Amino acid sequence: SQMIFTVRDITRCKQNESRLKRQMQHLSALRSIDVAIASGLDLNLLLTMLLEQVPGLMQIDAISILLLDSKTNMLEFTAGKGFRSNSLQYTRLRLGDGCAGRVALDRKMIHIPDLRENHMGFDRSPLFQSENFIAYYGTPLMAKGRVLGVLELFHRSALHPDTDWLDFLSMIAGQAAIAIDSAMMFKDLQRSNFELNMAYDATIDGLSRALDLRDRETEEHTQRVTDL
Repeated sequence: SQMIFTVRDITRCKQNESRLKRQMQHLSALRSIDVAIASGLDLNLLLTMLLEQVPGLMQIDAISILLLDSKTNMLEFTAGKGFRSNSLQYTRLRLGDGCAGRVALDRKMIHIPDLRENHMGFDRSPLFQSENFIAYYGTPLMAKGRVLGVLELFHRSALHPDTDWLDFLSMIAGQAAIAIDSAMMFKDLQRSNFELNMAYDATIDGLSRALDLRDRETEEHTQRVTDL
């Protein structure tokens, strides 16, 4: 009896140690995203960082990030990792279409335990079936009340996540959305500054040409007066 309790205590201690280790890894990942937000990290570098960190921390096989194009109102595949084919790389979805479209429209996480029984539109791509994915999680990327895109997780076996896993998915999606929003705003600001500089240069060039033309006309007028 004493031995049984000792084994149980050791098992519980190992479980707590493992859980604490995961939590420290999760905090480290969230800290990395905070640093990215503060530094105004380039959007492509930010997405690369997410693709490198999330699969290992969440212990899933593949991840994809779809961003919402504000002009076309379409979700477009932007980045991904862990796929055997390019089955999702040309994804463009209207809000409400497919899993990602539903996630973005409803602004709620979607979990599909077995994609073999519930394809949710993925069967439209013949290559997707070769991926042999089973479990799916899709969660919205939201910042300032706006949907920026969708974070999708795929796994080739059943997933039985605990509360910590689900909480971390929500936190990573929230922080990622803030970072993406910050990076997109910075990119738009750079574009605006570039366009402003182009307009300024064009204005200066136009004034310069006008002055050249005026000086030329003045010179010709003076020459005519001299001739007379």
